[in-house]
Amino acid sequence: MTLLNGILAFGAAAFAIPLLIHLLNRSRFRTVSWGAMHLLESVLRVNQRRVRIEQIILLLIRCAIPIVLAFCLARPVLTGWRALPGDAPTSMVILLDNSYSMDTADNGHARLAKAIDHAAQIVAALPRGSEISIVRTGGEPSPLLERPIFDAKTMARQLQQVRGGYGASDPAKALESGLGILAGMSHARRDLIFISDFQQSDWDVTTPDRMAKIRRQIDSMPIRPTITLLDLGDTVEENISVDSLEFSARALGANEDLQIRANLRNHGSKAYDAVRLRFQIDGAEQTGSQIALPAKATAQTLFTCRFPVAGSHLVAVEAAADDRLATDNRCEAAVPVLDRIGVVLVDGAPSNQPLEGETDFLAVALTPYTYGRAKLSDLIETKTISPGELDEKALTEARVIILANVPKLKDEQVELLSRYLGGGGSLLVFSGNKIDIAWYNKVLFSDGAGLLPLPWNEVAGGVGGEEKPLRIVSQHFEHPALEIFNNRENGNLADAEIHKWYRLGQASPNAADPFVLARLESGDPLIVQRQFGEGSVVQVATACDAEWSNLPMRPIYLPLMQQLVTTMASEATPPSNFPAGQPLVAVLPGQSQASPLGLTTPDGARHTVQPVPRGTQSVVEYAQTQEPGVYTLVGADAQPLHFVAQVSRTESDLRMLDATRIQSLAAELGADGVSSAAEYSALDRSRRHGREIWRVLLAGVLGLMFLELALEQRFARVRT
Repeated sequence: MTLLNGILAFGAAAFAIPLLIHLLNRSRFRTVSWGAMHLLESVLRVNQRRVRIEQIILLLIRCAIPIVLAFCLARPVLTGWRALPGDAPTSMVILLDNSYSMDTADNGHARLAKAIDHAAQIVAALPRGSEISIVRTGGEPSPLLERPIFDAKTMARQLQQVRGGYGASDPAKALESGLGILAGMSHARRDLIFISDFQQSDWDVTTPDRMAKIRRQIDSMPIRPTITLLDLGDTVEENISVDSLEFSARALGANEDLQIRANLRNHGSKAYDAVRLRFQIDGAEQTGSQIALPAKATAQTLFTCRFPVAGSHLVAVEAAADDRLATDNRCEAAVPVLDRIGVVLVDGAPSNQPLEGETDFLAVALTPYTYGRAKLSDLIETKTISPGELDEKALTEARVIILANVPKLKDEQVELLSRYLGGGGSLLVFSGNKIDIAWYNKVLFSDGAGLLPLPWNEVAGGVGGEEKPLRIVSQHFEHPALEIFNNRENGNLADAEIHKWYRLGQASPNAADPFVLARLESGDPLIVQRQFGEGSVVQVATACDAEWSNLPMRPIYLPLMQQLVTTMASEATPPSNFPAGQPLVAVLPGQSQASPLGLTTPDGARHTVQPVPRGTQSVVEYAQTQEPGVYTLVGADAQPLHFVAQVSRTESDLRMLDATRIQSLAAELGADGVSSAAEYSALDRSRRHGREIWRVLLAGVLGLMFLELALEQRFARVRT
């Protein structure tokens, strides 16, 4: 036991006061001769022993009162058998939950604001020379500063800049990150504090094996840290969230209709007859609707829109719901609208006669308004060239290159195509009667290392022969380019007859199997796709003209070619909407975009990014996208490109761990639980100096005073 105010313990000497009074009172008597005294002597002899014992008991109690009171004022602390650190500096890591559930308002104040306030109080109370690191746990754990610092005031200022709204926390990964930082810190005393609302959905995915691994990590540390769980959460029953926005990933042109599906969820037990939804484009409200949301249910609603101007646009759906978590009531998405898709048609069998050239039907299908002289404009813009004209300029201008019955290419053209695909371009290859199979298999397939997904084998079928033509298998199509045909109102691929085609060989054992988009009735693949670098290659086993099939004569030919080309063009463009934490990638046409670009992040900060040449294009990559929201890239032309980092809505279910579960978790980690910085400070004092017992001693003083009074009255009645 130690004393925090040791000098006050000398007040115990006050026990001499009642002792002196007792001794003085004993000496203050005089002898008086009294004739009847002999009658009382026998009674006095009987009661003398009892009276003396009563006086000793009262004297001991009266002496004990100042002694216990003095020790109470000296603040004694029980230390056990441990050597306690006292006011020694500390190495501390604070895991600060800034996931979007921490935006929940409690009594008008967001939990994150309270968490920051508690963290600031804890940091401010640290002894001089303490080492501090703050780790934000929302999304991926990330330190607030690159390395721990010793300046508590600086860390307190940095804490005020912490923003919320991040994705769900991974508690196990956060603990592993915090313990890893602690292991590299310098002081002998080490503390880990986890400040969170302890969302049930976050901890439910943390397996017992993962927690056992963390406990082993704690036990194996040379200096075992003290761990504290600071719980700020309480379960919220009612909450509405806009979970996601869904729309076609196919390339979209100006003035084309786009349907956007908003997915909503009611996490509570209260049913809503009419939740008002606001649909916005580029910040301006376009339309509104109302939707019923039963208890514990999901719902969907459709918005149809069109964009008159090409460029990058932002759409948002917001639910006007009065709940305690407003962050998940709004969902945003970026929609790129193209002015055109450049497609280069490399015609391997050109002709001066109408619809006799290899790419004539294809050109009409891709640009029907142009050939029909309609007032509407085509999204796709085609350019037909001969194989010899395929050069770097042609590749730079195109999102998709189509080789139609091209016999062979020069080595430098193959190299150009490889660079084009490596930079994110798309290549569509049709077969025909002029292709050099040996060259294709040797150079373009090259045992799986080349551009082609599969090698060409023998020709099957025959025009005008006895062999019966085959049809495309009608099935549920998984590829985005063919999903449109899952609805028979958009056409049936089985209506076309394929008279002649190449059988495709097997993939190389060293390469991944390509994706089969469509098959013939014989089981032969008709359309296959594989990735090459950042781009993709689609291989079609038949020709694109009417010589080998009646496909160009069927109504499905136009949507099939349109879907193939626009989907490939979309796949060549990195997504504008991506999970938070994944790199933002923007592809810029040509290699001339060498000047730095400005990037604005969701917190309003501006950064400078440098494009890097890749293939025939330039690419911008930005990896620091942990914060959800809108990222805007602006180039020299001042035209913005919008990107949206999105997070899962798992934390919209605002159920928190109950007290029993938190106690179990604390026991599993060997931790203590508190609910405020003040409670932590009291716990920290106990850890540093031991457990104070002055309250017990004060209660003892009061008890002794009441006991002395009661005994005095009792003894007086007995004497009477």
